[in-house]
Amino acid sequence: MRRSDFEKKEKSFWLPCGQKALRSSKDVVLEAVGEYGPALEYASKELQGDQEVVLKAVRQDGTALEHASEDLLTDRDFLLQAVKQTKAWWLCRFADSELQEDEEFERQCKETAGTGIVFTYYDRYTCFEGMRLAFRTAGASVPGGEAYDMVMEELKHPLGEGSTATVWFGDEPVFGHAAADGAWVHPSHDCGRDEVSVPAMEERDAKWHSTVDSRSVSLEPQAGEKYKCWCCHWLREVRRHHEDGEAICCAISNIYREDWVLFHGAGSSELSDEDAEKHGLPKETFRNGRPDGWGKGQIRIDGHDFDRRAPVHPRTQKPLGVGCRWERQALDGMEFPVYAFFKP
Repeated sequence: MRRSDFEKKEKSFWLPCGQKALRSSKDVVLEAVGEYGPALEYASKELQGDQEVVLKAVRQDGTALEHASEDLLTDRDFLLQAVKQTKAWWLCRFADSELQEDEEFERQCKETAGTGIVFTYYDRYTCFEGMRLAFRTAGASVPGGEAYDMVMEELKHPLGEGSTATVWFGDEPVFGHAAADGAWVHPSHDCGRDEVSVPAMEERDAKWHSTVDSRSVSLEPQAGEKYKCWCCHWLREVRRHHEDGEAICCAISNIYREDWVLFHGAGSSELSDEDAEKHGLPKETFRNGRPDGWGKGQIRIDGHDFDRRAPVHPRTQKPLGVGCRWERQALDGMEFPVYAFFKP
């Protein structure tokens, strides 16, 4: 157990052993699971079967459902109610084994969860970690920078099922997410450029007015040549992970540990409306809304405070995370929910 987890449980009135009266007190347990959902593990058997208690725990951290009673984990109506309150279709992964194998029930859960980026557990680091350990997930979007490779390693947890939906072409020139000086932005579906012969200049529409770029070069696309579109491949890869049964997630920062901010320049990619207007960038809007304080002040996660404002690049003088913000808009347009977390 990590020290921060122990402190949360201690704060939630839990002791490693004893205190039966506390573990059987509904008022105490409700307060405890409201602060730290997985504290449900220490509740009495009776309260682990109490719908009000379990729903409160699951709203705080969906992975707390694993500590619910067997009766609740076989109750379709209760589980669908939990999905409706959290938009977490993957709660079915904690259901009774028979329900886990029921494709129709999984379809119902996904339909109940809806679409778009979901921020239910945005500031709950232990939830993302618990998901990766419990079932197959994919980190579809993770901010880059110097910390990128290390974040990728952390997502591929040796004890879990974490994976990524990242596609990269190295030194091969590819189309990016914007064209025509930003007037055209790649949609949430294939754009029509991927490995398609580039038309003559006079026949090109906005999506073709872009360079093709690699890690080492930037070129004007030549008529008759074919180039890959990075975005099309990434979108297909995200959908492939979803079709394979993985829960699709995205991270808004590349701050895995607090000291990464200092040593690796890790930071947030949240963009407030004020900063978007100041820098002439699109405002971030999402189907399901966004957390309060977006792009401003600090967010407290796992006992630590992190700046929410995207740092400004010293050369471009633009907030970092341009590609990540496009990815978020594309994910928000998907036909399934995507779960956002501040920390990967």
